[in-house]
Amino acid sequence: MDELVSRADGPAWRLTINHPARRNALTPELAESLAREIERVSASDAVRVILLEGAGGHFSAGLDLRWLITLGPAPTRSEIRDGLERFQSAILAIVRARLPVVALVRGTAAGFGVDLAVACDMRLAGTSANFTSAFSRMGLVPDGGSTYGLPRLIGDGAALRFLLASETVDAAAALRWGLVDEVVDDAELDDRAARLAQALAANAPVSLASIKRLCRAEELSGLERALRAEGEAQIEALLGPEFQRRLAAFMARSSEREPA
Repeated sequence: MDELVSRADGPAWRLTINHPARRNALTPELAESLAREIERVSASDAVRVILLEGAGGHFSAGLDLRWLITLGPAPTRSEIRDGLERFQSAILAIVRARLPVVALVRGTAAGFGVDLAVACDMRLAGTSANFTSAFSRMGLVPDGGSTYGLPRLIGDGAALRFLLASETVDAAAALRWGLVDEVVDDAELDDRAARLAQALAANAPVSLASIKRLCRAEELSGLERALRAEGEAQIEALLGPEFQRRLAAFMARSSEREPA
């Protein structure tokens, strides 16, 4: 099964993270594939907007912690740094893309999944959407730019509470905070996205590209610095005893839930 489904959808191009058994958690390989596809599609003259979603009723549960298990009991800093940079390539691809990128959020957006949504130019949510940072719960720190993007989006106070407390925010609260632009019933989300795509397609492509570039140029330089700082802090956290203890507990709970 393709873990990233990429297809034309009228004037839009729909990218679907397709790993529903893991609530669309991302590996470095999948994140890098997403980045490459965003770059490829953004170069097309026939596409006006990219729609980013997850399969199976969830947006993305973030980083797939099983990736860390594959690195063995003593991963090196360079191995972890390489993986994090591949994750971060998806964030940078969204912000650098010539086309508007719209997140369609149903169900869970957690950890790096929140970072993906925050990086997008617009966020439409279904009523089932819920958001949680989850990093502090695991003894980690954000590594997809949300320490920079969230305060710009929802304000310093709300961003600090969201990141520090790791509380789960439902769609209605996300709308009040400004974390999403609009909330509709899950069943209506695709129709709403199609109407938005048609509205964008009616405008001049050169204007769309220029407006996005002008609006996000200053942000991009700050985001790049934040990603480097987050990456270094995350390496320390991933190698620390607190995360290792919480990871072992998480994996034990996951094993108990999986059928024999």
